[in-house]
Amino acid sequence: MAEPARKALESDGVRVASKRFGEYVVPPERVLTFREGLIGMPDAQRFALMEPSRPDSPFRQLLCLDLPELGFVVCDPEQLWPGYAACLPPYEGGRENLVAMVLVTVPTNPKDMTANLLAPLVVDVRTRAGRQLVLDAGRLSTRHPVFPPDEDVSGGGAAV
Repeated sequence: MAEPARKALESDGVRVASKRFGEYVVPPERVLTFREGLIGMPDAQRFALMEPSRPDSPFRQLLCLDLPELGFVVCDPEQLWPGYAACLPPYEGGRENLVAMVLVTVPTNPKDMTANLLAPLVVDVRTRAGRQLVLDAGRLSTRHPVFPPDEDVSGGGAAV
């Protein structure tokens, strides 16, 4: 691609430079906005949801555009815990317009990964606006194991 064409394409996106994640340009349609920020991080309002590293992976990276060194691993809870969406409150725009993601903690041993099922990120796919909810459900945890103790890392997650 010719350099002027590349620059024209890049000018349509958000350019981010991060020591941790490198330099990248995010197309406007991939920017998610959390006007209230995330819990404990009010300045973290704009994020880019990156493509999964493997096509069949339930995990993706959510990189902060406002704080370029901040990034999270997230997953669609429905892929690992079918029925999770029933925990979400009603939405006036209709649940079919919502996407939920949960933050995943990845320690040194990937078999010990946990997901924050208590405080999901919920995004309206039409507006790309989202917020972090805190659910009032006693059976949900901020450190729910992604893999049961006997399960291989290549398998699916535990049932909620």
